Amino acid sequence: MDTNNHSNTNLQFKTTKVGEESVTFHDQPSSVGVNIDFSCNTTLRSINYEESSTQRVMTELQLPRISNSISIKPEQFLSFCKTREVILPVVRFWPLFNSQREDLIRKVIFRAWEFANSMSRNHNLLILHVDAYVVRYHVNSNDVSDRIPESLEGSNGNSMVPAIDSSIKSLERKIIEDDYDDLGSCTVCLDKFSKGSEAVTMPCSHMFHSNCIEQWLRTSHYCPVCRFEMPTS
Repeated sequence: MDTNNHSNTNLQFKTTKVGEESVTFHDQPSSVGVNIDFSCNTTLRSINYEESSTQRVMTELQLPRISNSISIKPEQFLSFCKTREVILPVVRFWPLFNSQREDLIRKVIFRAWEFANSMSRNHNLLILHVDAYVVRYHVNSNDVSDRIPESLEGSNGNSMVPAIDSSIKSLERKIIEDDYDDLGSCTVCLDKFSKGSEAVTMPCSHMFHSNCIEQWLRTSHYCPVCRFEMPTS
């Protein structure tokens, strides 16, 4: 049996306010600095479909926890971009899709701002703990319909309804003319967009390899990233 390998990632996280302290900042004593302890807990779930059978075998492996701590200066915390620059190196190599990584950073910053706004003026240092729980799926199967983890399927089963062929053909296509690291990876096959490959952009602006998204949409009418719904028959 020719086997295709596919990975998908689910992310959950929580931000906890550990405490606040009174400290003195010589440059901007009225602003707030932030200390954040990050931890990433990753579970690998390998799903194998046996040949000529619908039975699947799942194995699970818990990876060692990744822990990092950062300090954000008051002048950095006043700027979203500067705060992001401090957080990004911590989560850059976590097993996340680019969209998940950016969403995590954005939510952590907004949550920190929310906590900072509720602090007493006598306190100038916010202490947070961020716990991330990542489940990474590895599916071995010939059939793209088997590649969609149960976590992506709606309770009513609508995710398994294919998009109509005309809507798939109408998607915007382009040939990648150079190697661009900033384009990220196709979230269906997880391979990067390479020079000469054909890419397809969904109406929701998410981009995929043309073959990958065509196969996906002939199984499920949802965008693999944001669950944007394509037309169905």
